[in-house]
Amino acid sequence: MRIHSRPILLAVAIGLALSGCGESTSSSAGPGYKQATNTDDNQDTGNDNQDTGNDNQDSSNGGSDTPDSGQDNNQGTFSQQKLIANLTDNVFTPTFQQFANKASAQPDIVKAYCDLETAFDPTLSDEAAKAARDEALLAAQNSWKETMVSWQHAELMIVGPLLADDKALRKDIYSWPDTNYCNVDQDVAYFAQGNINGVPYDISKRSDKRRGLDALEYLLFNNNLDHSCSAAAAGNILAQWNTQDEQQRRSMRCQYAVEASKDLKETAERLMFEWAGDQGYAAKLKNAGASGSEFATVTEAVNRISDALFYMTEELKDYKLATPLGLFANQCGTEVCPEAVESRYAKHSIENIQANIAAFEQIFLGQGTDSEDTIGFDDFLDNQSASQTKDVMIQGIANAKAATAALNDNLQQALNEDTAGVTNTHAKVKDVTDQLKNDFIQKLALELPKTSAGDND
Repeated sequence: MRIHSRPILLAVAIGLALSGCGESTSSSAGPGYKQATNTDDNQDTGNDNQDTGNDNQDSSNGGSDTPDSGQDNNQGTFSQQKLIANLTDNVFTPTFQQFANKASAQPDIVKAYCDLETAFDPTLSDEAAKAARDEALLAAQNSWKETMVSWQHAELMIVGPLLADDKALRKDIYSWPDTNYCNVDQDVAYFAQGNINGVPYDISKRSDKRRGLDALEYLLFNNNLDHSCSAAAAGNILAQWNTQDEQQRRSMRCQYAVEASKDLKETAERLMFEWAGDQGYAAKLKNAGASGSEFATVTEAVNRISDALFYMTEELKDYKLATPLGLFANQCGTEVCPEAVESRYAKHSIENIQANIAAFEQIFLGQGTDSEDTIGFDDFLDNQSASQTKDVMIQGIANAKAATAALNDNLQQALNEDTAGVTNTHAKVKDVTDQLKNDFIQKLALELPKTSAGDND
């Protein structure tokens, strides 16, 4: 159980056996990182000369690999401060706001469905009532899909409040891959009961696996009304669940979905509060390097943003693609496993992957709400005389988008009928992450996230 103010975090329990993916080895930082950041981080003491063949590419920097200081006195009009400002104001903030808007609309839409579901009496054979209920359910499902797409963009922007406390706020919104649908079933029953061991039920005090977008997917899309628990895990609260009337179980699930959607709305509002405003994290990023800032240099703030791009390496490449392909261990062993996809019930996995890649491209190119300001990491690479790396990555992104777009229907079906297509998508995403972990980091003299340092898969 976790209270918002003092989250007690649940470690992500994914036992992936990393084997046979052949991703190239990378260092933990690009040459010049220490000079650029002036930090005391001594993780990378032996890699300063790995990229010796390119030390003299950037003649504008006097032959040094140290990136610009963040001021406007380097090539053209680029500066790291402008990069941060554009990504913060025109990419990250609008993405979070769009998600908050979508989440805010969900409670009313889900309630409209649940009111009809609760009132529906299947014994009356009222086709008009059934059609109205089904239409309302479809509206609730489509609202979830829209909200999920907006969140999948935000998944490439896990910084600041979404990163704090072992990603506690992020997990309240979406705990995947650490999901537990048995927990959701238990809380459906607890919510209907109104208390847990005599204490009034409060979803905000429940663990992240019982809440958020993943719980809502299960509640709105799962047609199997039996609970997902083993006999041992079900406990007394679910002892009689499977014997109850089907309509009663539908009604109880939809009522908990209304509660979960209200909680999601409040969590999205909390994200906006912690991100925006004078004391929000967005302001902290843009004030990097100033007196009193938590970032000693502008480069440190840029590095926080670049860290978020590495969602592509583990969550997208490994969990969403390699794992169901059987390249890593999954619940089927080490073989193709449609059950291991991200979105089992809504069959929304391909759309999630497409949103992830689109967000990566948006950050890389700096393309946000202001079409006049498109300063992105592509400009940073140009500034460091690394336009070749930029071009390779842009082409790699295009290839990954095309490979994903070529997948038909849903990912479960594609794994069964077009394994080669899913394998190709994994390969094209891997091309991008190889560049990200090597040339991108090296040319910009940035550090790998600690979770990626030494990752050779």
